[in-house]
Amino acid sequence: MVVLLIVAAKAPLKLFVLTGIVSGKNGQLVSLVDESGEVSRVLCTVTIQNNQFRLSCKVEQKALISLVFGEGKEKTTYPIMLEEGYFSFSDHKPEQG
Repeated sequence: MVVLLIVAAKAPLKLFVLTGIVSGKNGQLVSLVDESGEVSRVLCTVTIQNNQFRLSCKVEQKALISLVFGEGKEKTTYPIMLEEGYFSFSDHKPEQG
């Protein structure tokens, strides 16, 4: 009896994952945006629910991108580094004592 076993190996998927906790933004969109080219490119978008969000996208190479909350005149932007790994974001300010 001959048994043939074929194994297909994939290269590991390089992912950037950002989880966050924000206050007062339920129902708003949050996006990862690459603004390095002539035209901005949205990498992913989710709606904030229960003051939390989780964004993830494939990493082709390290790049400076923007974390964007809201739209139009009401948007808030934070620069972040797109690289492989798991990261967290919070807009809570530490208490001063």
